[in-house]
Amino acid sequence: MIQNSSQTRWVYDHDTPNIRVLLTTDPLSIQEAIDFAKTPLAGAVVTFNGITRADPNPSNTAVVKALVYEAHKALALRSLFQAAAQTFARFNQLEHCIHRIFVVHRLGEVGIMEDSILIALSSSHRQEGWAAAEYLLELIKAKTEIWKNEVYEDGHSEWKANQTQRKAV
Repeated sequence: MIQNSSQTRWVYDHDTPNIRVLLTTDPLSIQEAIDFAKTPLAGAVVTFNGITRADPNPSNTAVVKALVYEAHKALALRSLFQAAAQTFARFNQLEHCIHRIFVVHRLGEVGIMEDSILIALSSSHRQEGWAAAEYLLELIKAKTEIWKNEVYEDGHSEWKANQTQRKAV
């Protein structure tokens, strides 16, 4: 279920207090993510920021000006939550090492050097945290209903395919 906390922010409403996922058109806040992820039981908070880069597109050497993200909000929020829950369960099978997970993805236009996705998770030890964050990111890229349009400096744009071809993680 979507909880629309404003016209620019959509939160997935669920009963799992250690997972928070949301979509927003606002700039992302690393501090909000870290504050949610921190817990007295954790020895590490691992963060990942995905940012827009201006690398030329290998197929046409055009320079990226911005990325525009669109989503089916209800499905995307559910997919983000399922990816976080799957990560939480997988890394807590043998011992409780992942404590909290925060995921936010930006929608709309995201300029060069701006964050498009932010993941923060707390873990007992950094090694498990790094592994869990990488696993979670791959799940999100493979399964979330968010689409990306690359806008180039020369004025044209190109929709990029989702990563559904990726191997199951």
